[in-house]
Amino acid sequence: MNTLKMENRNILLVILLTLINLNVSLAQTDTILIEEINELDLLDLEISSKVDTKLSVLDSGSFAYKDTKTKIDECYLLSPKEQLIYERLRKLDESSPMDFPYNKHTQFYIDRYLGKDVKLVSRMLGVSSYYFPMIEQHLDKFQLPLELKYLAIVESALNPKARSKSGATGLWQFMYLTGKEYGLEVTSYIDERQDPLKSTIAACEYFVVLYEIFGDWNLVLAAYNGGPGYLKRLIAKKEINNFWDLLPYLRKETQGYVPKFIAMTYAMTYYKELNIEIHKSNLNIQEIDTFSFKKQVSYNLISDMFCVSIETLNYLNPSFKKELLPAGETICFPKEIIMDVVRNEDYFYEYLEKVDNKEILVDEIRLVYVVQKGDYLGKIAKQYGLTVSNIKDWNKMHSDNLSIGDKLILYIPDEI
Repeated sequence: MNTLKMENRNILLVILLTLINLNVSLAQTDTILIEEINELDLLDLEISSKVDTKLSVLDSGSFAYKDTKTKIDECYLLSPKEQLIYERLRKLDESSPMDFPYNKHTQFYIDRYLGKDVKLVSRMLGVSSYYFPMIEQHLDKFQLPLELKYLAIVESALNPKARSKSGATGLWQFMYLTGKEYGLEVTSYIDERQDPLKSTIAACEYFVVLYEIFGDWNLVLAAYNGGPGYLKRLIAKKEINNFWDLLPYLRKETQGYVPKFIAMTYAMTYYKELNIEIHKSNLNIQEIDTFSFKKQVSYNLISDMFCVSIETLNYLNPSFKKELLPAGETICFPKEIIMDVVRNEDYFYEYLEKVDNKEILVDEIRLVYVVQKGDYLGKIAKQYGLTVSNIKDWNKMHSDNLSIGDKLILYIPDEI
């Protein structure tokens, strides 16, 4: 019996020495050890849409964590750089109702946005000062997380005229039917999906509906990308309602959607610490005002009269198609020229009438065309980029008949 006790004591001593050596080894590293999650450890956690990350301090230089939001398949040793990213994401996570976990998926897109796509982040920092105050105002009005503003970057790179291959359009990339469902008008002259204000209000309404359905912001984001019907069917089929567990079964685009959002939020939040420069836009417009004209008018005539570039008009009014403002619609101007517009409104209408009557030519020239053998109105119109009805109106013609030697008055763009 004494011999057996001695052997047991020796075995325990060996185990104790091994543990001591392991602890010394851990004390010599500055990395974070990410342990695989044991599902038994999660059984007594309070179930909620936001579960706290569990941290265990090992020593003064390193610690282990179990990310209860994400099912980690492997053990990771983080470099000091990765540890810093983890800490910053943890701060974001603590300050938002949305989840910002660190995992291999979020790390991949963070590396991408801080690497080959860093110029995109730089440009977004410059453009965001124009769009974000308006977006934040309405997110706050609907009591939504302000971090959702970064989703507009993932969706459209803050380009209200952005259009996907599938036909999604605008800052928030609404499809035609979804846009109509949330009150966004689309006509031959206007596409309100491209209106930053109206589309932002529609997006907020959509976020509210999606959160009522899924009750989890990661699933809301996935549904926004893949569609709520698609996501509900997948959740029911797999009996999984956690995004990270569901991720392998999602479409490829939706798999990367949430990690992209997290990575972009990280880059835009910590751009100063990351030494990312702000790329200032040439259109440095901070204050705008609005006006409504009684007549339909093209951008080139507005530009000619009020000395505002067509580029600026397009930037401030992306919902109007064909650079044409329909009668009665509201147009945005830089605030510094709005008084000039107000004071000269009546004169502008006189000017438009003279342009219509060809008493004043803007960006076009008057050409006298002599009809040749084989000519017909359609051929002449196509040659000069005109319409048959234009040619007939200008020449007070009541039929399409032409004779060789007839003289036609044409008004053609001056670049031809």
